[in-house]
Amino acid sequence: MPTFGADAPGFVKIRYSGITIPHTCKFHVKFSGTPVPGEEPNLETLSGGTVGFIAGVTDFVDLAFQSQFNADTTFGFADIYATDEDTGLSTFIYTMNLALVGSNAAENVPLVEGVWVFKSTAGKPVKIYTMEGVYAADARNIGVVPGDERQDMIDYILSDDNIVYGRTDAWPLAFQTFTSKENDVLRRRSVLSSL
Repeated sequence: MPTFGADAPGFVKIRYSGITIPHTCKFHVKFSGTPVPGEEPNLETLSGGTVGFIAGVTDFVDLAFQSQFNADTTFGFADIYATDEDTGLSTFIYTMNLALVGSNAAENVPLVEGVWVFKSTAGKPVKIYTMEGVYAADARNIGVVPGDERQDMIDYILSDDNIVYGRTDAWPLAFQTFTSKENDVLRRRSVLSSL
């Protein structure tokens, strides 16, 4: 049974193209004020400041997400939802078109997922996933990453302007790991489609 309010206070979904199927990056956010459906909401940042949804998501993509993919990846749109803490019901609030492409020069790798894990101020994990980005499977980085675009994600998530919030009402505090592996669901789809 789902935990009520697991997605509270809100979340963003970014839709982007993939080699096998389109993908969605989902992360949690904290609203500044009460969001109103159809109106661009303001979000809190790690430093306690505020930023509009469009500017905040654009910064996330520009500074952290875009460099994890090459120009074959298109970022289509981002939606934001508010979630009631007591009922767990989510309400659509606003959307934006991104119309951007990846900026990495390396080739995207089919079927592979990457995940950055951060420890939050509540001691719980905050995770960001990428699907079919530029990293090969079986990367295991603990505490530090190689001198490439993986660091872009870490720099953004730990910056004062970060909008990514933890599920447990807490902000990211420190980077822990980056890992990449072949995604089981994508692999099974690939095998089934080749039969």
